[in-house]
Order: sequence, then structure tokens, then C-alpha cells
Amino acid sequence: MLDERENKRLSQLCSMRVERHFYTVMITLHGEFDCSCERAFREELGGALDEAKALVVDLQALKFIDSPGLRMLLALHGTARDDGLDFTVLCDGSGGVRHVLRETGLDGVLPVVDDAGAVPASDSPV
Repeated sequence: MLDERENKRLSQLCSMRVERHFYTVMITLHGEFDCSCERAFREELGGALDEAKALVVDLQALKFIDSPGLRMLLALHGTARDDGLDFTVLCDGSGGVRHVLRETGLDGVLPVVDDAGAVPASDSPV
């Protein structure tokens, strides 16, 4: 079962795509996730996690993330934990988003992997 929604514009600089592959939901973010995206993200996510067993958030095409985006990642992590879902954050090893995850210490909290499935070592200052 493959269920794909088209890209949904969250703000002028950000869009997301939600795909369901059997019981895995993949959320792909593009552009810049800032405070202008938060409400639209929650609305678009809606019932996407119903009947899911795994959640993957793909940040590889995201160029910027600020505190609302980080809150969103932590909230998804908590939701996944509470609902018994496998949760993975897909993020390349370099770039601005990876830098923010490192600097905030979230790379040691969130289950971050790169596109090859490798878990990058956390070198965060926290």
C-alpha cells in the first residue's frame, strides 16, 4: 500500500510531503522550517500517523530550521515513543540543519541517521 500526498506548501519558503508505505509514514521537508510553518505543519500532519508503526522525518532537503522546527521534532519523537512507533530522523552529515542538531545536542537525543542508514557520531557540545 502506497499512499502519497502531493507537496503541501507550509509557508513561502517551506513545503512538506507525507507518504505512507504500508505502515511507515515518511515526512519530507523542503526549504526553511521556521515559525511561519508550525501551524500548517500540524494541520497537514493531521491523521497521517493513524495505524502507523514507523515514522521517518527526512530533513535532507531542509536548508534551515529554528526553534519551532526543533520543537516539532521533539514532539514527534515524544508522540512516536508514546504510541510505540519506530522513529527516525534522516539528515545528511553536513549542512545547516545538521549543524543546528549538533549545537543544540539534539543529535544525541533524536535517532538521527544519514541517507546510507549510518548513525553519525554525536559531537555536540552538550
